[in-house]
Amino acid sequence: MGNAGLTVHHPSSLVHGDPVLEGGKVVYNKPNEIRFEKSSGAATGCGGRVQIRKTVQDDEYSELYAYVSYNGADNGEWRWDNNELGLKMHARWVGNSELIIDV
Repeated sequence: MGNAGLTVHHPSSLVHGDPVLEGGKVVYNKPNEIRFEKSSGAATGCGGRVQIRKTVQDDEYSELYAYVSYNGADNGEWRWDNNELGLKMHARWVGNSELIIDV
């Protein structure tokens, strides 16, 4: 068991809404990047849902679900729950239970 961290990057041509947390906290929320970390002292992981759109007003969106578990190293899940925009993602583990997702 160790720290759990999750970073989602996307191109600056897309926008994301406020994430819906399932666990942990949002450490920073930049225009093309969101960083989640587990809450200090908690025995849970971090992550949740992020909607990505072409513009803020756009009705079509893709929704990414990603969660890094606190139990075990490099343990988590990520998937598109909705992918109306046809986006692709690449996920990789770095460090100790640090998941990076590039959209």
